[in-house]
Amino acid sequence: MRTLLAASPVFLFMAFYAVVDPFHIVHPVTVDAQGRDSVIVSNNAGFTSVETYLLYNDQYHYDSFILGSSMSQNFKASYWEPYLDSTASILHFDASSETLTGIINKMRFLNDHGSTIKNALIVIEAKMLERRQPNEEDILYIQHPATTGAIDWLHVHTLFFNAFRDLNQVKYALLPGRYKEELQNEGIISDIAPDRIGHLNEMFYGKIDSIITINPNEYYTPERIKRIKRVSLPTASQPAIDEEMENQLKTIKEILDSNHTNYIIIVPPRNTNPRLSQHDLWVMKAIFGEDKVHDFSHHPELVNNDRVYYDYAAHLISAKCKMLLDSAYYEQRHHVIKNPYFKLK
Repeated sequence: MRTLLAASPVFLFMAFYAVVDPFHIVHPVTVDAQGRDSVIVSNNAGFTSVETYLLYNDQYHYDSFILGSSMSQNFKASYWEPYLDSTASILHFDASSETLTGIINKMRFLNDHGSTIKNALIVIEAKMLERRQPNEEDILYIQHPATTGAIDWLHVHTLFFNAFRDLNQVKYALLPGRYKEELQNEGIISDIAPDRIGHLNEMFYGKIDSIITINPNEYYTPERIKRIKRVSLPTASQPAIDEEMENQLKTIKEILDSNHTNYIIIVPPRNTNPRLSQHDLWVMKAIFGEDKVHDFSHHPELVNNDRVYYDYAAHLISAKCKMLLDSAYYEQRHHVIKNPYFKLK
């Protein structure tokens, strides 16, 4: 009895964690009577992607996937849809700070669950090629156990429960407005919550996009620009693709080939990170094909231009993502390379 009484605070806190479940780990994504799903957009994006697939796939029979990090989220399904056949069913299958390993695991997960990857839009920013393995010790980046091929739920729950023990995490779970000003000061979009299309696993900033379209100065105020200003201008990066990364890219190509996938790869710009090196572009084109890889990391309109990104993390605004997608398909279909910075010999 004494032992139970002494341990009761622990059990009560565990019960509190299970009920509050701020990370949607105890209770996966669910749908209410109005058809709205329960996901919180600040959760682990990789978990949300997998749980969305598991929840909706029987209904939508996904066969077309947008893969990549958060840099892929603003390449909207509605932008991609015109380039696919009328029966395509699209899902954003992204993860925060995604790695090539993460993409491989997700593609294998899809095949293991009976989904053929008929179409794929893969967004690989230059920074992704520097990430060797997923961060399995951070609640935002740990992979869903269903994609890793291992029963690792104990580690997952331990990691998230330990995060919940942090007083700041508890405050955030109970009072999400607590850090609003702090996040705004860091240049993160928090003053306007994103909208979400549940079955697409797609987030978008409808109100912000309207402001940027009608009166961009209302959004890109001097204060915001100052917060997201680069420390230094991006320069061409050193090669990031070594033998290990090359093998991972080849594995992705093998999975795409085995699925007879219609795919396209886009390398977007990022103000605060290195551009894709010519060596890395050459390797990617050699593996996937010259008409499959489209490098915009040097794009003259977008590099060094703070007014085409939502935030300090250099998430490109959706209108520019559409521009890049249209440009990539134009290049592919007309067999022209419009990018003036590199041509495969």
